[in-house]
Amino acid sequence: MKKLKIGQSEKGLLFRNQFLEFFTKTNVLQAILIYGINWLGLLYFHFKSSNLSIIENVLIYLFAILSWTLFEYLAHRYLFHLVNESLWVKKIHYFIHGIHHQFPRDAERLIMPSLPGLIVIWVLFNLFNLILGEYSYLFLAGFINGWAIYVTIHYLIHAFQPIPGFKTLWTHHAKHHYDRGDRAFGVSSPFWDYIFGTLPD
Repeated sequence: MKKLKIGQSEKGLLFRNQFLEFFTKTNVLQAILIYGINWLGLLYFHFKSSNLSIIENVLIYLFAILSWTLFEYLAHRYLFHLVNESLWVKKIHYFIHGIHHQFPRDAERLIMPSLPGLIVIWVLFNLFNLILGEYSYLFLAGFINGWAIYVTIHYLIHAFQPIPGFKTLWTHHAKHHYDRGDRAFGVSSPFWDYIFGTLPD
């Protein structure tokens, strides 16, 4: 695990083996293609067998997007910022999130790579299927939509200077990266930071 200076920016390196390193990165087009296909597939299988009304479909979908924002907050706070002195935990933390904090402008590490992303989708689908049954396709589609909103905001915050309309979110996330790593865990919204008392000073 070391830094590589490339041009004016720094990029992180997780594996010296380039084949393995390839699977730790992703780009916008790759993410749109892979996650978009999953999203369309989930909607196809839902509407193929669903008898829900339009309002019921919309409500479940919107609830799934809202659920994503809570999942995003909890995962960022308790998984991605797990405080533990174990060397193994520190290595795993660096692998999944620490490298992003060390190299926050590395555009290839702003979106979850496809292989672990697909594994997460599979785990979530099975979990939602146990809890929600026939609604799991629609709920996961909405959940992925919430994730896509988060990814878009996260990418814009890191890859560009503040954009009109996003300055509040840009400032909120910048405080998390450069000032208060123990606060401001919400990226797509500061709502849960407000609810759980983790807004920056």
